[in-house]
Amino acid sequence: MKLELELHLIKAYPSLYAGVGKPITESLMSFGFECQDGWFDILDKLSRALTDLNEDVVATQVKEKYGTLHFYIAGGSDRADELIDTAEDESAKTCEVCGKPGKIREACRWLQALCSEHYVEWALRKLEV
Repeated sequence: MKLELELHLIKAYPSLYAGVGKPITESLMSFGFECQDGWFDILDKLSRALTDLNEDVVATQVKEKYGTLHFYIAGGSDRADELIDTAEDESAKTCEVCGKPGKIREACRWLQALCSEHYVEWALRKLEV
């Protein structure tokens, strides 16, 4: 994700992203947000909802895995888990690159949530390798 988008999330939800900048032995958020810009709106909405719960929730890792968003936390309630599940489900229908409607696509045994336009570009790059 672009640094400016990451910084927006970190500044808007400092308690949720308290692990950013900590050593890798303490938080995998030291790697930043390991996904592309298209999921920014999903992450912003999720971050706001988790913060609004007023629970002691800290993100420990945010990444793409098997084509969908994976958002790991320390703390939180069943409601926090439900919010995360909803966001992860939404990511499977949202292009990770641009945020337009998409679906899980496959190229060379690699999965990614993409719109049709970005799927063609991505598949051609994968086939060139």
